Amino acid sequence: MARRQKVVTVNRLMAVVDQPEAGTAAAAALVQAGFPRQAVVVLLGEEDADRMDSLGKAGGFLARAWRIVQFTQMDQMVDLAVYEAALRDGRAVLSVHARRVAERDRAKRVLEAGGAHFMNYFGRIATEEVSRWRGKELPLHPYLRR
Repeated sequence: MARRQKVVTVNRLMAVVDQPEAGTAAAAALVQAGFPRQAVVVLLGEEDADRMDSLGKAGGFLARAWRIVQFTQMDQMVDLAVYEAALRDGRAVLSVHARRVAERDRAKRVLEAGGAHFMNYFGRIATEEVSRWRGKELPLHPYLRR
């Protein structure tokens, strides 16, 4: 069985869109706004949630140990678990490669116009909360809540 490629988060603005069709439309709007097609990823369903592997379950002992280290060092790591839960709840998650501030701002405007929320930017060293969760909360384990 071939290993599925992990979801890349570095230098990416990530967001939740509640309706999968709206996620596809938001991705098209990002391309229309000048982002290359390969810079925009729409994640959908259980398979993409497994690729995110926010807790390191699919990657074995070493992946789980590395995730524990990341959770203690990076305050936004818990957000990956929220993105994974959103996928399992039938929502879409968009990921946009946007290294520069101007690109992030442009992506944020396009995503907001498309109904996105819970946006976070995952840089190489730091993370930034861009917008909060809106709407019905996901069923997360209490230790994942802030």
